[in-house]
Amino acid sequence: MRYLLLVVWLSILPGCGTMAFTPAEYPLRDGLIAPLSVAGAVSVSNAQPSSDQFIVYSYGGQQLASNLKAITEVMVQQTQKELQKNGKPTGSGAPKSIALKVSSLISDYTMAFHWKSNIVFQATLGNGETLDYKVPHASGSPQQDLNGGIAEGVMTLLNDGRVKAYLAR
Repeated sequence: MRYLLLVVWLSILPGCGTMAFTPAEYPLRDGLIAPLSVAGAVSVSNAQPSSDQFIVYSYGGQQLASNLKAITEVMVQQTQKELQKNGKPTGSGAPKSIALKVSSLISDYTMAFHWKSNIVFQATLGNGETLDYKVPHASGSPQQDLNGGIAEGVMTLLNDGRVKAYLAR
């Protein structure tokens, strides 16, 4: 029996390894982000310079790898879309900017087809204020968990009273 398990394990081993994870937008349903008063044009930029590969998920011989610049870019694009969808112009105001920088996105298998992730990122507002976030997420697959973690980060950012106050000025 022991030898049979060894043979089965060795036959599975070549399929193990690192696969690419390409981050993608996980759409947020209406109502998850409260309407935002926006005075002036808002630009959102990617402040993450690193495109080095890193592991975003690892369990049982399976690994998913991505890079922080690509993850941040998805977050930037989704933030822009959500600002267009939920931003309510209140008149003219000085241009606003938000520079995003994801420093970590990791998903962990917890039990029975359940994954939990954390995204750690920084938002630098155009007024110089820097906001640090660590946002948890949970889902039913690692890819959905990772993409959902990015979306949850966007939702947390745009529901933050400090960001809302900055955009309304």
